[in-house]
Amino acid sequence: MNRYMLLLCVMMLCRAAVAQPSKELTVELAPAHERHSAQVDMATFFSRPSPWADSVLATLTLEEKIGQMLVPQSSSYYQSADNPDFEYHAKLVRDGKVGGIIFSRGDVYELAMLSNRFQKLAKLPLLISADMEWGVSMRINRTTEFPFNMAIAATRKPDYAYKIARVIAAEARALGIHQNFAPSVDLNNNPRNPIINTRSFSESIMLTNQFSAAFIKGLQSSGMIATAKHFPGHGDTDIDSHKDLPVLTFEKSRLKALELKPFKHAIEQGVMSVMTGHLALPKITASEKLPATLSPDVVGKMLRDELGFKGLIVTDAMEMRGVKKNFTTGDAAIQAVLAGNDVILMSPDVEAAHAAIVGAVQTATISIEKIDRAVRKILVLKEWLGIHRNRLVSIDSIESRVGLAVNALLAQEVADKSVTLLRNQNSILPLKLADEKDRVLNISLQTSEVCTVGKNFYDQLEKKYRNTLRLQMTPKSNEMNFKFALQTAEKSAAVVVSCYADIRAFEGKFGLDVDQAKFLKRLIELTKTKNIPLVLISFGTPYLVMEFPDVPVYLCTYGAARVSETAALKVVVGELEPKGKLPITIPKLFKLGDGLQGFAPKETSAAQ
Repeated sequence: MNRYMLLLCVMMLCRAAVAQPSKELTVELAPAHERHSAQVDMATFFSRPSPWADSVLATLTLEEKIGQMLVPQSSSYYQSADNPDFEYHAKLVRDGKVGGIIFSRGDVYELAMLSNRFQKLAKLPLLISADMEWGVSMRINRTTEFPFNMAIAATRKPDYAYKIARVIAAEARALGIHQNFAPSVDLNNNPRNPIINTRSFSESIMLTNQFSAAFIKGLQSSGMIATAKHFPGHGDTDIDSHKDLPVLTFEKSRLKALELKPFKHAIEQGVMSVMTGHLALPKITASEKLPATLSPDVVGKMLRDELGFKGLIVTDAMEMRGVKKNFTTGDAAIQAVLAGNDVILMSPDVEAAHAAIVGAVQTATISIEKIDRAVRKILVLKEWLGIHRNRLVSIDSIESRVGLAVNALLAQEVADKSVTLLRNQNSILPLKLADEKDRVLNISLQTSEVCTVGKNFYDQLEKKYRNTLRLQMTPKSNEMNFKFALQTAEKSAAVVVSCYADIRAFEGKFGLDVDQAKFLKRLIELTKTKNIPLVLISFGTPYLVMEFPDVPVYLCTYGAARVSETAALKVVVGELEPKGKLPITIPKLFKLGDGLQGFAPKETSAAQ
């Protein structure tokens, strides 16, 4: 072959490579025509011309249209081709009975590869979603873990919410996720809320609006759908809707004055999606058995008509007890569509839900126009995401976009600025020992039997004090364990109690168990009598102190993220001056905005 022919072949190969791009390209953070702005005018966004969405909608069968509205849950750990779960979801995807997947726990590369596998099986691109309130790490290992929403609000810097959301969007899009079921805009105005609590930014409408708006902007300016939840407001409940149906006996005037305001503000900011909550509102629906999710008065009238929301409405998980308690799978799916929801999330039986909705349309119980409106919105969003052009993610690009050191630095900065010192009697903090050989006892109290925590904090504490000892107390601890801990405390120079009383779905618990609470009260009394410095750190709900009002030192981090443990440790040893301010009220103890700025010995103020 002469030199001319060789050059011609090379040119032809290069031209072919340009004409046939790789199937696995890096997805853009946002469509080019809207990348500059997060705020979307929902009044025109879904009604404007969309040639791709309209042309696709015209080709879909009734069964395929309804499939677009259903989203099942899948693990994001590795699944072999003959894994029963993979086969189940793969069949749903191939048959066009689902329009997306919500991923639960998993790992980075496994999720990205599984997302690509499902996308390759689908006739239309799948809308992939996940709960990522405090980072992709809420679901996926080895991604960046951020402090909870309440910690972000404790910094009083909304720009942190924006920056965190940008990172979440970048990491999630790199793994093939397009919609974040966040932020929670619930006002946590019930201190004993067992499921929202620190997932809320604040009890304050103003703070919630500021931080949720920044979070929404951060997500959507980075090409990710934001979802305000849990409409019409899950903050004033003492029941976990995963376990039962909360009943809120509020008049509409109360909802308008409080719970609805953050949703109204989110809608004004152009949030693309709203998630409905499983909450009974008998003053609105005339029923204590009907969750808001299935109510036309709440979803259709209140959210769509009165608040004017034109975007995508998604149900909370339909497998939760808040729905299953009073409705069958098929009836719940039909009622959800009739109420005005566009997406049915995590039905306990997708096939049954699909068949029920198809049957309801065929009998004219549900109009085809309602189905078409919902499906068109889903397709328009898929076009906005750019996945109609390229639905796959590049495995090779993940290492440069996920779990970066710069992301970890941001997480630590937020944690440092959020840690809140509410009481520091006798200037116990920073904790200094008379003799470096004196022992510091770390008692780790945890409320979950299935999750052991606290080792990271202890390991860091051990590096700062020469003589340390850790005792772990769980719900399984008995009187012998408690007695030994008290005896050990009496022989220690200082006691640091790290308390992991966090909120978890399906547990429905607030605070410590009865025996743990009794033990802590005995410990506080013992250390007071013996003049032993005691520090209580809440790596979870800040309301914990309501049960222990006499504790001499109280430090809040609002969650158990590793960066929050590091921030607390730095305060304990005096390497960091606390600057956080309470985003909530702790009844009879502390007011909204309280927080010692530095190590002043007195507590800020007692709430009236």
